[in-house]
Amino acid sequence: MIKRYSAQLTEGKISRFFSHAKYGKNRVCKCCRSRVLYKLGDRRYECSKCHFRFSLRTNTYLKQSRVSFDIWYELLWWFVYGFTANRTAKETQISQKLVHRCFTTVRKAIYEYEENTIKTVFGTVEIDETYVGPKFKNRRKKNREYYRKVNAVRRGRGAKTLLQPVFGFYQRNGTVYVEFISDAKKKTLQDIIKGRIVLQSNIYTDTWKSYKGLNKKGYHHQTIDHGKEEYVKVKKGKKVHINGIEGFWGYLKEQLLKHHGVSKTNLIYYVKEQEFRFNNRHLVTDDMVTKIIKILMNSTPPDV
Repeated sequence: MIKRYSAQLTEGKISRFFSHAKYGKNRVCKCCRSRVLYKLGDRRYECSKCHFRFSLRTNTYLKQSRVSFDIWYELLWWFVYGFTANRTAKETQISQKLVHRCFTTVRKAIYEYEENTIKTVFGTVEIDETYVGPKFKNRRKKNREYYRKVNAVRRGRGAKTLLQPVFGFYQRNGTVYVEFISDAKKKTLQDIIKGRIVLQSNIYTDTWKSYKGLNKKGYHHQTIDHGKEEYVKVKKGKKVHINGIEGFWGYLKEQLLKHHGVSKTNLIYYVKEQEFRFNNRHLVTDDMVTKIIKILMNSTPPDV
């Protein structure tokens, strides 16, 4: 492996970064919180009170990983800087499959973190929906022929049936939340709104019919009519627009392009990664790496 970002650090110091992210200054038993621990020969610890044995990776997203902490630390820098798995593998001379697997683990941890962190929002909220996925002309020839054969290609709004619909909102303080949806119908969108946005909030949307009736639900709803080339209007001294969430859609799609295709199974993790980056755009690189380490070390994957 060729190190670029961790070349000046020893393995012991890097290991302490991960240990501090999980335990803080004092290492304690995760079961009974006892501080009296014995270090075993295999680098695990045993609690003197409940005799629970654990390692630094126990109950973390790195539990199943055999990759050393110094490799993880190096790869996290490449991830934070936005490099793809292919580019990172070439630069570090690490297996592309290994890099991709590590990056996927990070994205899954970020997905869980974002879902658990953003519960409800209030205030002024911009709402919109979009579609992500490859254009029909950019799909493989055999896939295009199949979709034509089963009559899956339609004109107008139906042309988006092959794409993944995404619902999102942008709170004016800078927080973005996105969610995959099965369709953009009224019940689907308004159920999410009722579950995520506090009543009496100011909601700004376009004129899509699924947003009708939000005023009767307890929200202050204003619309922007893009069909009439209306993008910003002032009402009661407040600017009504959805430029914030639309700006995020542009940012999201631009970031997805560099991966040259993402599987449907993993697409949600790539989308949530961009949500996380946008919500933490104020952090410098060092702090972003530290935050991701804390997420990896303080959360447990669902299948563990």
